[in-house]
Amino acid sequence: MINVQLLGGACLRSGDAPVDGPPAQRHRIALLTLIVAAWPQPLSRDRAMALLWPERDLANSRRLLNLAVHVLRSALGEGAIASTGDGLLLDPSQVSCDLHALRAAVAAGASERVVQLYTGPLLDGFHLSESVEFAYWLDEHRNELAHAYVGALFEVAERQGESGDVLGRVRTCLKLVAADPHSGKHAQAMMLALDAAGDRVGAIQHASEHARRLRADLNLEPDESVMVLAKDLRDAGAKRRSRPDDSGGARLSSVAVLPFLNLSAGHEQEHFADGITEDVIAHLSKIRALKVISRASVMAFKERQQSLKQIGATLGAMTLLDGSIRCAGDRVRIVAKLIDVETDQHLWADTYDRQLTDIFSIQTDVALHIAAALRAELSPDEQTRVRREPTRDIHAYQLFLQGQHWFIQHTTEALTRSIEYFDRAIARDPAFALAYAHLGLVYTQLAEHGAMAPDLAYGRAGEAATRALRLDPLLGVAHCTMGQLQAAYEFDWPGAEESFKRALELSPSDAHAHNLYGRFCAALERHDEAIALQRRARELDPLVHRMDLVTTLLRAGQYGEGVADAESAVELDPDHDRTRATLGWAYFLSGRRDEGLAQMERAVSLSRDDTQWLGQLGEAYGLAGNVARAREILEELESRARGGFVSPYHFAYVYTGLGDFDRAMDWLERAVALRGGGAYSIKGSFLLAPLHMHPRFRVLLHQMKLE
Repeated sequence: MINVQLLGGACLRSGDAPVDGPPAQRHRIALLTLIVAAWPQPLSRDRAMALLWPERDLANSRRLLNLAVHVLRSALGEGAIASTGDGLLLDPSQVSCDLHALRAAVAAGASERVVQLYTGPLLDGFHLSESVEFAYWLDEHRNELAHAYVGALFEVAERQGESGDVLGRVRTCLKLVAADPHSGKHAQAMMLALDAAGDRVGAIQHASEHARRLRADLNLEPDESVMVLAKDLRDAGAKRRSRPDDSGGARLSSVAVLPFLNLSAGHEQEHFADGITEDVIAHLSKIRALKVISRASVMAFKERQQSLKQIGATLGAMTLLDGSIRCAGDRVRIVAKLIDVETDQHLWADTYDRQLTDIFSIQTDVALHIAAALRAELSPDEQTRVRREPTRDIHAYQLFLQGQHWFIQHTTEALTRSIEYFDRAIARDPAFALAYAHLGLVYTQLAEHGAMAPDLAYGRAGEAATRALRLDPLLGVAHCTMGQLQAAYEFDWPGAEESFKRALELSPSDAHAHNLYGRFCAALERHDEAIALQRRARELDPLVHRMDLVTTLLRAGQYGEGVADAESAVELDPDHDRTRATLGWAYFLSGRRDEGLAQMERAVSLSRDDTQWLGQLGEAYGLAGNVARAREILEELESRARGGFVSPYHFAYVYTGLGDFDRAMDWLERAVALRGGGAYSIKGSFLLAPLHMHPRFRVLLHQMKLE
């Protein structure tokens, strides 16, 4: 599929290679832009000729138009541009285009998606010298998109302020100022964001810079409201702090650790290099003053196919740690450098050439140097946690890294493989708390996926988490595991909340802990808190933690935003089963039932052994009135249950869709008794909405201590 870029300049790409020649000729790019902008309506041929060839006669204009359409179809595919009477209509399924995606995000009110997609003015630097009409059209649409972008920035900044993400708010307001450096409204937004981040001096200085810029560029005086705000801040007598533009300020307090490149002779050390990446991230995540991007998101940039500035923008990080590792026998050589994404300045760099057994001290040293370079103050407790070695057995550590390699793949088969390596690591070092904590996480995931009987999985998870906490009470991931157990297995809501809060206190940049705490809040119908926590998880892990947020948006009835976020996630990972299933429900609940069913069918085809998506598809068929198909799925679940474990939760889905609420309650009560699937989150579940007024449902909530 050809990728069409029309924002921030014009470019056609096939894979990574630009498409040159006839399709990239200026009139053809302009025509393609007109067709994309007209969607979902066709672009009339007369309109196209009037805008692109106003000085030509009708015969010549039509000939040039027909040639341009032919060339574009040859490049994009015959179905990309359809003829409808006298019009030309884009088929978005045939073309990947940033302008189309942006307009869809604007229509859906998905402000974060708008900010992500807007990479610059429409056809920046582009003009057709022989067509004043096209220039007028282009200016109008540039202004329309720029206005939508600025509106989205204000919405995002407001949400960041409400959620306490002060540094994210500063970054968003920096984009506002860049969009219009002469706007007094934008200047005030920036000043308020800096003040909220604790940089009142920076806020006052921004007012002075704004005034100087207006006088130099436009010979105008600044808005009185800007100077009044500066005076109010000055009179408040705030203590000076470093500005975000300074090397030690808030602008540089976000860091992404890129995957260490494996320069060893063989590929067998690949998991070791990945493990070093994971552990440096884990060390940095213990420092509250830093925002640290999670491992799962940075792994997408292992091949370094984008510039550091592009990677930083995608991840929302202002600094990047770039490094390599080479193992030879019992020696390891690590090269690391910390880079300011905006200036390309090296803030710190070092080379370590040591014994392999020194790997833990190297990781600690790297983390402390990064914190020092970013002027992040560490409390004594944080210094103690960063310096703590996970194990003294290097072989146990290597086994743990292999377990991590399988764990992050999140398939049932991979999770099972990870157990083998974590068990072997623990066998070598019975005091390896980190291995116990991750072993507990694996078992909780297997239980929730319905891949293992819950009593067995949660029992083993509880043993592992308890052992981890006994060995290391300051291990954030162990508290997170315990919180999930207390919620999903024990229905101990106060205890679970205390554990999640402790996990985030010990590991403030742990995206997984933010996400699970968000799921906990969603289970209690505390939707605003859940959305804020899961948005924070997505900031810390922007390429991974998406679908729980979508599910919470759907629980909260925010279907439009849920659709936009789910569509964005599918674009990133079109072959992920849960992403497809969740998009399916977003469509279904929005009234787009046929599209929803198609997405759920796709989810089942991607993961045929997973009865969760099969059960949900059966429910959707029942709700849509296709009783025969729903009963076929019910029979398939019964058949599978005769040969292995199928969560009763998945049967409850289908009976709910069929309207057999008593039978649905039979299965739901079994699921809760077994702690099967996501039974702990039934309160407010949109999948179980028809059951919420059933008398037995209220009794069940009482038994779960939810009423």
